[in-house]
Amino acid sequence: MRAIRFWSELRSPKETKPTHAWHIEEKTFGRYQKLAHNLAAISQERIRDELSKIILSDSPKEGIEMLHTAGLLRFVLPELELGIGVTQNLHHIYTVWEHNLRALATCPSTKLETRLAALLHDVGKPQSKRGEGYNSTFYNHDHIGARNNRKKCLLACVSQSGGEKSHSSRRQPLFYYNVDEVTEASVRRLISESAWKIWMT
Repeated sequence: MRAIRFWSELRSPKETKPTHAWHIEEKTFGRYQKLAHNLAAISQERIRDELSKIILSDSPKEGIEMLHTAGLLRFVLPELELGIGVTQNLHHIYTVWEHNLRALATCPSTKLETRLAALLHDVGKPQSKRGEGYNSTFYNHDHIGARNNRKKCLLACVSQSGGEKSHSSRRQPLFYYNVDEVTEASVRRLISESAWKIWMT
């Protein structure tokens, strides 16, 4: 995991060719894949530190993808992998996995809690998906994602306050509004949650 962190920090985010100036040798990477299960015995604090540095690097998306390829991500953020191959509806052209990684890659913030929120904002979709194709739905995916990942979010963030911010961000994704599609109940729920958030602050 540390080697992948170094690679994420040292590589140029502009590189697109298979052979990079900074890379992990094929045989060495093969050993990582073979011994990936040993990560389960590593302290959560060590994992937190390496994950945080990957997310804050100039190539966070590539770092997360490399963790997945090495077989390490399932011991760190297994919820992310549940989105692999899970298609979305007419509002999205990418799978849940691709969408989450692209959200991380395009996040303009350099704050850990904000980048983490971008990465995890839709991890509840695989569990909440109903139906297939353009008309599939993901009702309450924000609540499921917030509930299932709060512990890991707090673990990966620098502080309790950072974790709370990231948790709140996943509960309040961008609100899509189309008068012909969004129900009155959805609008009432948004107003209610927003009012509660304002009152709490």
